[in-house]
Amino acid sequence: MFNITNYNQHPTRPGYNVFKFYQQERADNFKALLEKENIWFEYSVDKENLEKTHFMFGIRVADHKKVVQLNFIVNGKHRKPTISNFYVRIFVYAFAIGILLLAVIGAILKT
Repeated sequence: MFNITNYNQHPTRPGYNVFKFYQQERADNFKALLEKENIWFEYSVDKENLEKTHFMFGIRVADHKKVVQLNFIVNGKHRKPTISNFYVRIFVYAFAIGILLLAVIGAILKT
């Protein structure tokens, strides 16, 4: 099954989820938030080779709801804009709003 989140059930320990990060900075921020909230976790670094390092956190399922919120905070802090160029972003937004206005005007004039 296709999974777009960065967490799964622990493969060997029922009752635990594993949150996986691929960047040291994100993992450090997540770890700091977990410590700040006094949430128990297990931490592991998996170095497959020099190019890929996985930072993994084992979290109890009982803390899942709060940890998912912390995960959103970390991912939101480090995410890049979908359209990074400011002028292209404004053009796309203006174009979309223009199309939407044309559709609304067309619907109004048709009735």
